[in-house]
Amino acid sequence: MQIEIKLLAHLKQYLPAPDSTGNVRPLEIAEPATVKDVLEKLGIPLDVPKVIMLNDRQGIMDDEVVPGDRVTLFPPVGGG
Repeated sequence: MQIEIKLLAHLKQYLPAPDSTGNVRPLEIAEPATVKDVLEKLGIPLDVPKVIMLNDRQGIMDDEVVPGDRVTLFPPVGGG
């Protein structure tokens, strides 16, 4: 199945090879799949993302993804 993956900040380094500009890419993944499976396929350490969005709603690692879903991952944010 095909989903979209959007990675922000330093997580962009895990995006599949660019076929366009930007931080959103299509991703082919076997069904059934969860957000955790997506991270594993991309090689993102499971403890890195601090905010997971699934179709613009807060998600968790165990959420199932279906064709056409968009998974957005945010790294920890620092500041003061």
